[in-house]
Amino acid sequence: MRLRRTPQDTQLFARCTELAELIQGCNLVLAELSGIPADARQQAGARMQELTDQADAALGAITRQLRENYITPLDRGDFFALADHLREVCYQLESVSFAMTSQVFDELPAGVPEMLAVLSHQSDQTLRMTRRLQGHYDQWDYVETMDRLHLRAISLSQSIADAVPLSRRGLTYTAASMQLASSFTQASASFKDVGRIAAAIALKES
Repeated sequence: MRLRRTPQDTQLFARCTELAELIQGCNLVLAELSGIPADARQQAGARMQELTDQADAALGAITRQLRENYITPLDRGDFFALADHLREVCYQLESVSFAMTSQVFDELPAGVPEMLAVLSHQSDQTLRMTRRLQGHYDQWDYVETMDRLHLRAISLSQSIADAVPLSRRGLTYTAASMQLASSFTQASASFKDVGRIAAAIALKES
């Protein structure tokens, strides 16, 4: 394949922003799941599949552009890693939605609204980062925010998975709550992974 010499600055950055917007869409689905009756959650959660399909398409478009162009504003490997990790966030949020739609939850466990707020904040900051990245490679504020919010997420997930109150609800409820807590933590960690890529870019470019 013959590589092009023309930089595709705008398209590559726009695709990363598109992925961040899809992450926000995933968070909107999670917010909806937290506020509707249990019997309606399955249908709402199914919309996550559409969002992850769109994330796959966005990553595929970025991959094709990187294969065809070797003059890019950022290291090609960093561009791919950023897009790949943004796509991964969408899938981790889909895992959260799957855990939230468990039929065992008539009402979601205590701590879920606070955990969703953390993920929403991480999502907002990620969209802001991608929108600013083209003109500001130094995104240390984003890196620090993701680290801090992930530590908060770990603390909240421990409260969701607290075995003492859960034991009163039975083994099935306990297992579902622990799965939910784990999915929350992994989703938050995926944002922190995006922060690591932002840090790598800042170290190279700023």
